[in-house]
Amino acid sequence: MANIPIQFIASVEDNEIKNIQEIADKLREKGCVINNVLSFSGVITGETSGNEDSLQDLKVKGIKHIEEDGEVRAC
Repeated sequence: MANIPIQFIASVEDNEIKNIQEIADKLREKGCVINNVLSFSGVITGETSGNEDSLQDLKVKGIKHIEEDGEVRAC
């Protein structure tokens, strides 16, 4: 990723949703800026520091999937 911050969406494992704030804190410790913590749906959105080799470097305990946030536009 070479110092290019990437917007991401992380899905939290169903049995870890109760710990979503702690998971978001772990991502902050890795240098991420957290934009939203959606407790009801188990989703965390944010931006990487840009120092990671891949988004998988951010996959901490409790995260099921993490992927780049793509913008959808209506034509």
